[in-house]
Amino acid sequence: MDFRFDFRDVFRAGRLGFSSKKIFIHFIGLVLAYSITEILIYLSLLIVGVDDAREFWNNYALLPICPFITDYSDFKLITKSVMWMGMFFYFVVFFLTNTMVSKVTIQQLRGDHFFSISESVGFVQKSWKVIFGTFVGIVLTFALALIIPIAIGLLGLIPKVGHWIVMLSSILMPIAFFIGLLMAYLIVVLGASLLFAPAVIATTDADIFETIEQHFSIIWNQPWRIIIYEGLLLLTKIVCSLAWSFFCLIGFVLILLPIQVLIPKETGVFMSHANVFLGNLIEKLPKYIDQIVVFNLLTPQNTDPTALKITGFIMAISTLSILALIVAYMLSIASAGNTVIYSILRKRTDGENLFESEEIAPTFPDQGQEETNSLETKREDLKPKATQTPEGKITMETTQDNEKGKIDD
Repeated sequence: MDFRFDFRDVFRAGRLGFSSKKIFIHFIGLVLAYSITEILIYLSLLIVGVDDAREFWNNYALLPICPFITDYSDFKLITKSVMWMGMFFYFVVFFLTNTMVSKVTIQQLRGDHFFSISESVGFVQKSWKVIFGTFVGIVLTFALALIIPIAIGLLGLIPKVGHWIVMLSSILMPIAFFIGLLMAYLIVVLGASLLFAPAVIATTDADIFETIEQHFSIIWNQPWRIIIYEGLLLLTKIVCSLAWSFFCLIGFVLILLPIQVLIPKETGVFMSHANVFLGNLIEKLPKYIDQIVVFNLLTPQNTDPTALKITGFIMAISTLSILALIVAYMLSIASAGNTVIYSILRKRTDGENLFESEEIAPTFPDQGQEETNSLETKREDLKPKATQTPEGKITMETTQDNEKGKIDD
């Protein structure tokens, strides 16, 4: 690809992200995180009581939930903890798969179109400590800077002398002000690392300190480009994801439409059961989608055929898979786009083109050295060698091309 290393390259993220290999990596990550989280949530509910698990199923069923947007105040502490643990697991899986997609993207841009998923897995196995060590390193640096004001506050709690300690520490306020600026800068660096850490590691194979240093560098040298490029990437994600969602919806409708026309009652039955498995998600769809998907939901009955109930479960899993496919494409655009953005920022900052593959030049033996070695071999052949015959005579002979000359002593 002919890159210009400016804002126009950001729009390539939609095309770079639309790759079966990259979408599949994020899709598998989402399925893995979802499966483990759902299993842990229902196990925590069963520990509390069967009634709680049944109530949760009636409200959410297989629908993934997020503690940020879900009213979970009625849940027990163990279930709340598992929900947040699930969010952390999503976080871990996302950054692992993000690094894999960034590695596949940079290898593609370097001309290696056959870089496989297994190779990206091997890269992540080698670099996972750097990925999360970067976040931990920034947070620990922030915590170390925070120790000073916390210590002053704790000393201020001491009766009688606490006020004097606070007064004396106020003399150091100018120094404390610069520490506060450093802490604010670290917050910005942490936010940038959530975007660019996988790209930095995938493109440069850097260690923890170099990765953190690169974030400081691009934020200090290219702050406005980061804001503008991330805004353009967000616009690209929205447009491309909406287009992909539309095509997925049309494909889903085209499959269901002939079935609805031929067996409308059975379609209403198994889609009603699918609605139950999805936590009534189909009922909550916008009206314009309900007009496109022309099936009528019926009230599920226990007497419904078992085959249609199983069909409803399969349809629910299929619907969740389609949603995961849409989200995976959006994440793929984000991974590929941030890889491109970091490469542009690196080119603008250091003048280094990260798209150029590092090829090892072939080494050839020195021709002059070969000739020297050949002459040395010939000289060795021409040197006289002393041998003793059975009669006791000592002869001197030289050897070259199987010709011998003998000199009698």
